Amino acid sequence: MSRWDIHDATRQRQSEAQPPRPEPPSEPDSRIPAARGGASDETHVTSPRQFETQRYRPDAGAPERRAEHRDRGRSYSLRGSEMAALSDIGRFRTIDTADLGRYVYAGDSRRMTTDLESLRGQGLIEEKNVFRAHKKARRVVTLTDVGHRIVRKSGTLPREQKIYHGFVKAREINHDADLYRVYQQAARKVRADGGRPLRVRLDFELKALVQREKQVVKSLPEAQQRARLAMLAERHGLVLSSTRLHVPDVQLEYETRDQELARENLELVSENYRNASIRGKAASGFTLYARGNDASRVRRALPDSHSVTRILSI
Repeated sequence: MSRWDIHDATRQRQSEAQPPRPEPPSEPDSRIPAARGGASDETHVTSPRQFETQRYRPDAGAPERRAEHRDRGRSYSLRGSEMAALSDIGRFRTIDTADLGRYVYAGDSRRMTTDLESLRGQGLIEEKNVFRAHKKARRVVTLTDVGHRIVRKSGTLPREQKIYHGFVKAREINHDADLYRVYQQAARKVRADGGRPLRVRLDFELKALVQREKQVVKSLPEAQQRARLAMLAERHGLVLSSTRLHVPDVQLEYETRDQELARENLELVSENYRNASIRGKAASGFTLYARGNDASRVRRALPDSHSVTRILSI
């Protein structure tokens, strides 16, 4: 779903309409998680080493305190569970409320419903029903522009973490909403191995990096273009094959048990993938995920058992 040809400067995901911001002039050592400083008065910057979104922990002994957050002359009252929900929604743009209840609220649907009503009433989130063929409609949620600013100012996410808001095109919502569950499965394995998830990079962000570099190198000879894109791929954990740069649906950056920075590229394979595309994703080292019955079709498309063992069903 996410291949980029270095000769095609026009392909960019239409759902990310705003032009990408300039990339920082230098990249940190890929083996060491960066700790950025220089926060403004209203933004506390958290080191990626310290970050993982806090989950709601039920405590019947004491009511949870609310914190006031101000934006453009208005005050917004949020408790910790509401901020945790906003932070995860912002990282993934679109989340199914059933998954939000499972992963942020530990199955406490009553608390989640109360929080979402509060967030919606304060104008921080937007919800909608999404219909699927032969399946029950799902309720999904995204941040509003105000919600986006509140999360950024709160300092609950590191400055390096991209935050999104607003729904994408209708036909992409179902796919994008499932990426949160894909991430959760990968993050669970990272924790089980003694690591810690640090940052999420969606294909929106990675494609913007590729597009920006393509614009810079388009006047160079082909060999130099390929060399520059190979450097970009190595720097950001991507794979360049011939003239095609493979970009995953989600890239998970995490700290290993030995406190080294590592990345895992995650791809949700759908029924629209051709067998050649599935094999290309596997050859690029992506961890492949599939919905239900799609998993068996994905396994049949792959030539070796090593790739097969890396397919999980969601």
